[in-house]
Amino acid sequence: MADYIPEIHQTTLPNGMQLLGVEFARAPWLSLTFMAKRGSETDPPGKPGVADWAAELVTLGTASRSQLQLAQDIEARGASLSGRSGYDATLISLEGLAEDFGEHLATLAEVVQTPSFPEAEFQLIRERRRAELTHQLEDPREMASLRYLRLFFGEAPYGHAVQGDLQTLDALRLANLQNFYQREIIPATSTLVVVGMMDFAAVAQEVGRLFGSWSGGGPASPAYTTAPDQTSPPGIYLLDRPDLTQSEIRVGHLGLPRAHPDYFPLKLVNYILGEGGFSSRLMTRIRSDLGFTYGIRSSFSFRRAPGPFITSTFTPAVNTAAVVKEIKAVIQEVRENAVTSQELTEAQSYYVGHFPLGLETSRGISRQVLSIDLYDLGRDYLRGYCDKIRSVTLKTAAQVAQEHLRPDALVTLVMGPAAQCAEALRELGPVQIINEI
Repeated sequence: MADYIPEIHQTTLPNGMQLLGVEFARAPWLSLTFMAKRGSETDPPGKPGVADWAAELVTLGTASRSQLQLAQDIEARGASLSGRSGYDATLISLEGLAEDFGEHLATLAEVVQTPSFPEAEFQLIRERRRAELTHQLEDPREMASLRYLRLFFGEAPYGHAVQGDLQTLDALRLANLQNFYQREIIPATSTLVVVGMMDFAAVAQEVGRLFGSWSGGGPASPAYTTAPDQTSPPGIYLLDRPDLTQSEIRVGHLGLPRAHPDYFPLKLVNYILGEGGFSSRLMTRIRSDLGFTYGIRSSFSFRRAPGPFITSTFTPAVNTAAVVKEIKAVIQEVRENAVTSQELTEAQSYYVGHFPLGLETSRGISRQVLSIDLYDLGRDYLRGYCDKIRSVTLKTAAQVAQEHLRPDALVTLVMGPAAQCAEALRELGPVQIINEI
């Protein structure tokens, strides 16, 4: 077995919290990450951003230390503390020298268990986020991606931006963040991942001392695991932006959950379709052959519940309809004619070759372990990864392409000047013009 694949140690604390550890001796650096397995999918209706704001605010002061004191103490040891939420999980991370393990772990335990939720820091977060979201409005690519999620998922849990929305920002209250913490940040649905130059037995003893008696609040929200009852109907939606000279284009349909058994073959098929840079079918056709764009990619967002499959690109407005047509055509070709032996071999070589790079640092290993735990992939996942990639056959790739690429179910969002592209788009089918989503 390759010597770069680490052993993952595991134990469960009496309060139900999981501890996963990797003894990483290649560098004297330590990565500590507390993961609560609930994230922005639990945001209250009309209040996107609650989980992500709460994750940040947890790191800005405790019952014993102010934000300034906490920051100074962490900086004095050359360490860093951060909090963020995503779909499916909330992470509080602290990184620093392994020789300071005791101090780092005690700090993380203090932050997780006794946040003070200072009102002043909450107001600062609000104003900073307001500035960030206002700036976001000036970036057509980012706005198109966010608007697509809202169009596609609507009010379903994956239909809003993790970081919040400018339109609803003022509706968030400090109590919303506190309620999220009390409900979701509890030991029974949480895991602590420790990666670094530390003996696991010693880690487990100290973690038990600092986290073992913590009871938390709860009960946590039920895990979101099923597809939404309804997504946006297939078709072309045109968000009119007369000020733009280029159209932002998003084309997609509902994808798969991370735990789906077709994950590996579909990962390879999508690399060939649009994830593989200049070697992908979409890039070859739409950039290299037709010259319609500088860049295009497709991606499956594999989450606990089915996430979206999205193809993203941009083009001068006059080319909009042609690009939309070609995207569907390429997806249809891969679905009907599958992939070639050479394409599959190159995709397998890419993922097998890049796999060790994700295990070169404590942070990289931590990310892998967190994903393994969050999606119940099994502690032997890393050891079997390359074999699962290599075992995908042309027949299997053809089967998953047939089953999971659905060109007739595509939801297309064009954000661009309707005056320049609407008429040509209507030649492809009905177009619904929208002013806002």
